[in-house]
Amino acid sequence: MADQLTVTTLYARQQMAKARAEGTKLTKVVKMAFGNGGTKDGKPISLDGTEQKLKKKLLVQKNIDSFTFMEPAKIRYTCTIAEGELAGEVINELALVDEDGKFTAIRTMTDKQKKRRHRICF
Repeated sequence: MADQLTVTTLYARQQMAKARAEGTKLTKVVKMAFGNGGTKDGKPISLDGTEQKLKKKLLVQKNIDSFTFMEPAKIRYTCTIAEGELAGEVINELALVDEDGKFTAIRTMTDKQKKRRHRICF
C-alpha cells in the first residue's frame, strides 16, 4: 500500500463540473486541517471522496502560507504548524479547506511525528 492516499472530494469535483457547464465560481483553498485518525494498523485508510470531516481532528484549521504550481494542473500548498502547536502529536490525515469551510481534497498517510516548528505540504 502507498505511504499516502489523496483524493479530490466529490464536493470539489461537483464544483468544477458546474463551473465548466454553468460558469459558476470556484472557491479558493485557504486552510489546511490536521488529524490523526488516518491509519489502521499503520497503513493509510482508504478514502471515497465524500468526506467532509477528519476521522480525528487535532487542531483548528490553519491558514495556507503559500502555494506553488508544480505542473500546470498540480499545486503544492504549504502550511506551518508553530512550535507550541500539536507538540509530540502524530499527524496522519490532512485536508484542504476552501473559503466556504468545505474540504476540497483529503489525504491519509503514514504517521508523521510533529516536532518543533513544522512545515506541512499538501
